[in-house]
Amino acid sequence: MKDSLARWNEDDDWETLLLAISLGQCTPFLGAGACAGVLPLGSELAREWAREFGYPFQDTENLSKVSQYLAVKKNSLFPKWLIKTRFENVRPPDFSNPNEPHRLVADLHLPLYITTNYDNFLFRAIESTPPRRQPIREFCRWNTVHPSKRGPSGVNPTSERPVVFHLHGIMERPATMVLTEDDYLDFMKSDPKSLMPIPIMGAFADSCLLFLGYSFEDMNFKVIFRKLATYMMREGARHVSVQLAPKNKNAEPTTEELKQVESQIQYLQQQYNLMSIQVYWGTCEQFAIELRRRR
Repeated sequence: MKDSLARWNEDDDWETLLLAISLGQCTPFLGAGACAGVLPLGSELAREWAREFGYPFQDTENLSKVSQYLAVKKNSLFPKWLIKTRFENVRPPDFSNPNEPHRLVADLHLPLYITTNYDNFLFRAIESTPPRRQPIREFCRWNTVHPSKRGPSGVNPTSERPVVFHLHGIMERPATMVLTEDDYLDFMKSDPKSLMPIPIMGAFADSCLLFLGYSFEDMNFKVIFRKLATYMMREGARHVSVQLAPKNKNAEPTTEELKQVESQIQYLQQQYNLMSIQVYWGTCEQFAIELRRRR
């Protein structure tokens, strides 16, 4: 397994990423895993709602399906109101920890940050990290019901006034959130060029995307690539994703179990290679420590 897991740990890969960061050509892309330990994961919310509201199916960890059930049984905004109520008064992560994901990317002083999270943690991390900057918070206008359908104009991300762009909406405006199955379908049907300002779309074509807080099985991760593959899978592109490697369930795995995990890693590596993504196998904290050391 060492050969597969060591694939990223080459000086060339770090050199490419560090050069992109120094030129401002790296765009951090944060997912729910960046808030682990602070906000509940989607699977945890799904199980909780499934128990509370009598979800009658077996896939109780599928948040989009459980949310769809609540949207049909209650109100289309009901599951989004639940998230807003649950998230809005949560204490943010410890931004004084240099290896906390939001603090890590804030310290890179880049012009643009993208997230599929609904919270404002990334904005607050940039705002509170010295030297003080004035970030701008924007969100994707994917929902035809939302009055701001046309989206922001004149967005010009700079390192002094960076833009935090919420691809799947913000909790302050529940109608903007991509959450239910219907939301994901509507999001997939929309034209990317009509959803995002040109500078935001340009990040998918001109910069190295750094994914933190996603897994290969994450629905948000899959939707992003299905939706934006044309822009991200250009020739010569090299994006980066920090991923936890599959683990053995047993403390003392058999030879067959070790082979199975090795096969899983090889399969995932092939999938990422097809999507022009270089994988760092490890935790966000391990990645943060190594990135800071090399910078």
